[in-house]
Amino acid sequence: MLKGFSKLSVIALVTIAVLAIYTYLVPKFDYSQVFSQDNDSLLVIESQTDTQVDSLGIMETPAESEPKAQAKKKKYVKKIKPVTFSEIVGGDDFSPLTSFFDKITLFKDKRLKKLRLAYFGDSITESDLGTNRLRQVWQDSLGGKGVGFVPAVSELSQFRASIRHTYSPNWQEYSIRHTQDRDMPLGIAGNVAIPSIPLKDSLVSDSTSISSHTYSMMGGNWLAKPTLILLNNKAPLQIEYLVNKDTLEMNIDVSDNLQFISLSDSLVKYISIAYYPQDTCFVYGVDFSDDNGIYIDNYSLRGNKGNNFIHLNEDILRQFYDYFEYDLTILHYGANVTDPIMKDYSWYRISMKKNIRYLKTIEKTHPMILFSVGDRGAQLDTLWVSSPDLPYLIKEQKRIAQDTEIGFFNLFTALGGEKSNVSLHDRALLTPDHTHFTRKGARFFGDLLFTKFYQEYQNYLDQE
Repeated sequence: MLKGFSKLSVIALVTIAVLAIYTYLVPKFDYSQVFSQDNDSLLVIESQTDTQVDSLGIMETPAESEPKAQAKKKKYVKKIKPVTFSEIVGGDDFSPLTSFFDKITLFKDKRLKKLRLAYFGDSITESDLGTNRLRQVWQDSLGGKGVGFVPAVSELSQFRASIRHTYSPNWQEYSIRHTQDRDMPLGIAGNVAIPSIPLKDSLVSDSTSISSHTYSMMGGNWLAKPTLILLNNKAPLQIEYLVNKDTLEMNIDVSDNLQFISLSDSLVKYISIAYYPQDTCFVYGVDFSDDNGIYIDNYSLRGNKGNNFIHLNEDILRQFYDYFEYDLTILHYGANVTDPIMKDYSWYRISMKKNIRYLKTIEKTHPMILFSVGDRGAQLDTLWVSSPDLPYLIKEQKRIAQDTEIGFFNLFTALGGEKSNVSLHDRALLTPDHTHFTRKGARFFGDLLFTKFYQEYQNYLDQE
């Protein structure tokens, strides 16, 4: 009997020990509210305090618990503060453009012969939409003939109203939009084209295999002093080009640098260029600009978010800027970034700041201004509204400009603000997607930009 009692005692003692260990060492879950709904910070840090139970089952507060109680646990949760449309109105800042306005004054005083702008964008301004009208109005005011830079090939060339541009089908185009193409020597427009090597029958090239591109006058636009831009770093290159009715030939030497080759020193109505390469050469396009006046080069690329500049070769980009000597760089992006359900665009801010700083390493990219996204329509049942993510994106675009110390233009506000996509569409200024400009809308947009720059220039003069 004593032996049996000893076994029972041991079992009881072990059971009590296990319960004691469980009671004091295993944490109890706190079912209190984990996240504070009143915290406005982007990063919410919440403390979860473990309550403890003594051996009698009585709940203890942290103050009553033993000194060895577990430390507070911290939980990090990102919380996005709501942003309304009213909060992102305005905020234009043209003060970083002082040097550009200085040059306009010098130009008007005939102490400067030429002004040039680089306009980078996406599908909103593709095919020279908007920029063509801005160029026309500015040239009517300050002078200048020519549409500026036009790429060698472009899938949207048939939609361009400022110039007729056609090309043969045997080109290979490479674009910054495609990851596999980024090792190519892409140009300032984010693309480059390679002509095919002509097939030969005996000693004569097969004309159907020769790559060519052609430009002709449209709407009163003269093709001012065409200059071919290419990289021919492998073998001598022969080209044949037709200017108006004159057929000319040229042999181009090998060089490790870009070559800017003048094809005519006068205004022309028509030019066609054919290539007879012995090896690969890279063709960027043709510049049409005179020695006087103001010029705007359209570098719009469909699908571009604006955060791909870091994939352009710095040396090539610098050579373009050294040649064109831009007085202002415009960045107009956002249409390919927006997503109706997105609220956190910090990733885009970080990416764009990196790209702008990359551009700013090239001195002649200064000054620079960022245009916000305009209104993007979204359907709610059968009604069109402004995409609900736009306040979050535009707020970040403002911060991008501030952090990188460049100018900012709130295009969303300038176009009418929330639900302006509805009124603009009703006026036939936007296409059925309530986002892209029609031809009429592009003219309206170009006039709006000219008016804005004129007003800001007058404000600059008033402060002098």
